[in-house]
Amino acid sequence: MGLLKNEDNEQLRQLVKACLLEISKLKIELKKCQKESSKAGDERALLELKEDVESKLLEKEKEINNLQELLEKKDQKLEELEIIRYHFNALTAKPKKDLTSFQSQVYQLLPKEEDTLENLYSHITEIGFSELSSENFEHVMRNLERKGYFESYQKDDEVYWQKIDK
Repeated sequence: MGLLKNEDNEQLRQLVKACLLEISKLKIELKKCQKESSKAGDERALLELKEDVESKLLEKEKEINNLQELLEKKDQKLEELEIIRYHFNALTAKPKKDLTSFQSQVYQLLPKEEDTLENLYSHITEIGFSELSSENFEHVMRNLERKGYFESYQKDDEVYWQKIDK
């Protein structure tokens, strides 16, 4: 009977070894699964982080666009103010020699580019000389021409006026 016990013991030992071996394999498999699960969790976290970063990026882009719009509006306002400054300086400048104050203002405010009398009149009335009649403006222009501040010439059946720098 002692032999049977040894055989039984041996069988039990082999079964225990097989079980231990199987447990080791399962532990290795469990570690692999945990690593994969961790990677999947990391991937989920990375995906969430990416989505969060993208949404913040969109918010920042909107904010940048809003700021650019504000800058454009400010630039536009500055341009308008520069025009007003130019007109103010022209209106308050000391009159040119041999010109009346009004003639000097008209001369200072008109552009250097050649143009028709109608366009020049339109320009001067937009600035603020709304009470000035077309006939009086033409008279002022003829006086400026006579004094050498403007010259007129015929071009394509229309009279053009050119400012002369003095």
